Amino acid sequence: MFVAICVLTSLVAQSLGLLISAGMSVETGVFIGPVSTIPIILFSGYFVHFDVIPRYLQWLTYVSYVRYGFEGSMIAVYGMNRGMLDCSEEYCHYQDPKKFLEDMAMDKAEYWIDATALFGLFVGLRFLGYFVLRWKMAEAR
Repeated sequence: MFVAICVLTSLVAQSLGLLISAGMSVETGVFIGPVSTIPIILFSGYFVHFDVIPRYLQWLTYVSYVRYGFEGSMIAVYGMNRGMLDCSEEYCHYQDPKKFLEDMAMDKAEYWIDATALFGLFVGLRFLGYFVLRWKMAEAR
C-alpha cells in the first residue's frame, strides 16, 4: 500500500511536469515549475497541519496532490488497525498509532479516497497535457 501511494504520487508529479513542459517555453517552464510547487507543498499538511490552516484556505489542501500522497502513506504505515508500537523508553507518546494520526489530523482519513484522488489527478493531468500538446502542435502548423 505504501509503495502504491508513492508510485501514484510520482505519476501525478510527472504528469504536472509534462503539462507544464507541453504548455510553455523552456524559460517559462523553468520558472513556473518550482513556483507552482510551493503552494502544493505548503498546503499538503506536511509543514502546516490541516487544522491550523485558515478556513478560507482549507479548500487548497484538496488541490494538493502531495497532501493525498502524504496522508495515504501515513494511513498505510500507521492506520489499518495497526497494533501498539514497541517502545524501549518509559514513556512513549506515540506508542499508539491512532494517537499519532489524531495529532496529525488524519484520524478520519481513508486510504482508498487518497489513492482514488491521486489516480484521478493523474488521469486528468495526462489528458490535459495531451490536449495542450495537441493545441500547441496545431498552433505550430
